[in-house]
Amino acid sequence: MKLSTFFPFRYGILQKLFTIFLIVLVPIYIIVYLMSNSGVNIIRQQILTLMEQKSDYFVSATDSELERIAKLQKDMADDPDLQSLSIRPDTLRDYERAKAINDLESKLRTLSESSRYIKEAFVIIPSIERRISSFSGMKDIDQNEFARLLDNKASASGLTSIDERIFFVLGVPYMTKFNYLMVVELSITKIGVDLGSMNSNGNGTVFIWSNETEKPSIIPAVGVTDEIIRFNRQSSELEGTAFRIGNKNYLRFTKSFEFPDWALVTVVEEDQILLPVHSFKEWLIVLSVISIIVFVIASFLLYRYIHKPLRKMMQAFKKVEVGQFDTSLVHTNKDEFYYLFQQFNQMTSQLKILVQQIYEQKIHSQRSELKHLQSQVNPHFMYNSLYTVALMAKEEDYEGVTSMSRHLGDYFKFITQNKADLIPLEKEVQHAKVYASIQEVRFGSRIRFDFQETGDTSEWEVPRLIIQPFLENAIIHGLEDIRQGGRLCVCIIAKPTSLIIEIEDNGKGMPQDKLKKWQEESIIPDEWEDHALWNVHRRLRLRYGDKSGVKLQTNDNGGLTVVLQIYKEGDVKDE
Repeated sequence: MKLSTFFPFRYGILQKLFTIFLIVLVPIYIIVYLMSNSGVNIIRQQILTLMEQKSDYFVSATDSELERIAKLQKDMADDPDLQSLSIRPDTLRDYERAKAINDLESKLRTLSESSRYIKEAFVIIPSIERRISSFSGMKDIDQNEFARLLDNKASASGLTSIDERIFFVLGVPYMTKFNYLMVVELSITKIGVDLGSMNSNGNGTVFIWSNETEKPSIIPAVGVTDEIIRFNRQSSELEGTAFRIGNKNYLRFTKSFEFPDWALVTVVEEDQILLPVHSFKEWLIVLSVISIIVFVIASFLLYRYIHKPLRKMMQAFKKVEVGQFDTSLVHTNKDEFYYLFQQFNQMTSQLKILVQQIYEQKIHSQRSELKHLQSQVNPHFMYNSLYTVALMAKEEDYEGVTSMSRHLGDYFKFITQNKADLIPLEKEVQHAKVYASIQEVRFGSRIRFDFQETGDTSEWEVPRLIIQPFLENAIIHGLEDIRQGGRLCVCIIAKPTSLIIEIEDNGKGMPQDKLKKWQEESIIPDEWEDHALWNVHRRLRLRYGDKSGVKLQTNDNGGLTVVLQIYKEGDVKDE
């Protein structure tokens, strides 16, 4: 059987990896075999280095974790719910207060679960006489605990120790009479567990020496005996890095923390560290040189044959993610990457064709639906308006006939001549005002129209006929039967990235079943296909996305308030 049956690619990745592993493993195997008889002594020599590395890692990791906990505590102290409960509890309604407490408990639990070194996070709020905790929820203030937290002044890092328990205590506001205490209790047990892993070699003892309080204290590893605890205290009373207890000599290594006033103390027997290994230095030098050479060769091969092609493919995929489908990959070696690159090039070519087809199809579909929806918006009051003109002419109200004719001319000029999908907002508002003027002539003092504009409306373009259909709908379904006191208010709020148009009437409103369906978004399109509300709602969603559209709600006057929401792309928010 030919070798090509197992390796169909020339210079395949599997062959390359196999060669690299041989280059790395064979020299190491030979050196380890030659050094097998002296391995125990070499391992003992490395205990000190390993211990120092562990100390550096433990101190650095613990420092970062404690500093992160302190930052989370300060961020939590600025929580708006906490400030509301402590500063203005009397102004909160019952449901607001309950919601703030529930939200605060949830945030405290999140804070407590964010670090394994946190045992409990709680706040003491004197204004409501409550203690809210991530562990026990809300209960009355323990006055004894409260007094002791106040009496024990925190250090510069914010730590204080009470009854062999360690707390981060933060009073807010700072440097003044506080409104509440934000407290985080550290888990000495979890710190002790990590300390225990530092002493896995069994050649010494490890503990933390704390100077955060007036009386220094010791944090031991979990599981140590009383004898070791007494040894820790005895060794702490001795000065220098070398000392003698009983018939044994010890070396002490101390690594200070940067954030709290702590120090990691490691004590080992001197005999376990200073074992003579001079006869093996030559072998150590040989091992180091060979290791460096092997590392350089292996790194170069891995970079050239694996990492470099993979990085090239990753960069190509990133370009495809942003829509650059003309990306092409070239690979000269006939290996697995050659096949992957060829398939990638075919994929991008197909994607480019498919995206172009789908994009064009979607654009045509949206434009067709927009034109269809716009064509459904027709005037429903033409006959009544013409009848009104006839009555005024019969009564020889020529000034009224002139004004009404001019308004009708402007109205139908806008309807018949303006065929653009988008028009300036000012023109749309002007058309709505023309329609309102016609209806004022028709209804007289029975209905009053009011237009209010806020912001710069000149920067906005909107789909045409999105305001007038709602005025017409409000008159027909809400105000037409009112004999006096009818009111229709249009409020326009224009911002750089959002446009809100509110149309409010004091008519008889919408049936509750239809209003509920609309608010719950359980609308059946067939029920609204001829309705101005549904037409405008669909047009806005097609043009600006699903977060834009029409919202309906009952107002204080018993009528209906229609809210048109338009958001520019990239700034969609829930109102």
